[in-house]
Amino acid sequence: MSVVFQYILIISTVVLFGALHSGLSSHRVKYRIVDRYGNQTYSQVFKWISIVSFIIAFLSIGYWDWLYFVYDPAVILTPRFVLATVLLIVALVVAWRASVVISINSAADMRSERLPDLATGGIYSRIRHPLYLATVMMFLTLALIYPDLRVVVFALGMAVYTVFGAYLEERKLITYYGDEYLRYRQTAGFLLPRLRRPRVLDSATGSASSAESLRDAGTS
Repeated sequence: MSVVFQYILIISTVVLFGALHSGLSSHRVKYRIVDRYGNQTYSQVFKWISIVSFIIAFLSIGYWDWLYFVYDPAVILTPRFVLATVLLIVALVVAWRASVVISINSAADMRSERLPDLATGGIYSRIRHPLYLATVMMFLTLALIYPDLRVVVFALGMAVYTVFGAYLEERKLITYYGDEYLRYRQTAGFLLPRLRRPRVLDSATGSASSAESLRDAGTS
């Protein structure tokens, strides 16, 4: 297999994973499956197609020296490996903090009579898509630990798709929550934390107030 063909194969399988994952997540496809076969069937179809397509993309790398640092422990002390370790720890902490909020806000299906409450507490008060951020950081960790170009192409491809997936998720959330989400979007960053609370114009009163107070008003 030529080098160029292998890179094309890696990119193609990453695109295939993204197309299947996003396609199955779309309203039209999801609701057709749910209406005909039910939520449980949809969940299983989504899960297994996502898993299988990801495995195919991962195997397309053709890289097998995953434990190289076991045979060369000195590499663990290099700046690259240390940075990767720190990035991985941060990613795990972000994912854990996001999972805590999600478990509290508990997920009802979007087609149920009552929408689940919009998650805006904890880490979500600063970042709108912390789980996507954690995923991006994990793929960047992979690229740092395994600087082989094939792994880097795969990891960066997946990271780019993850950011695109966050954008698609944003559009769905705006559709579901409308003005409530638009107000919340002014209080938290997309993938990176918004460190300062902006002052925004209250459309109801025409007066400026903190974005945090507007968000609280929208959820009360």
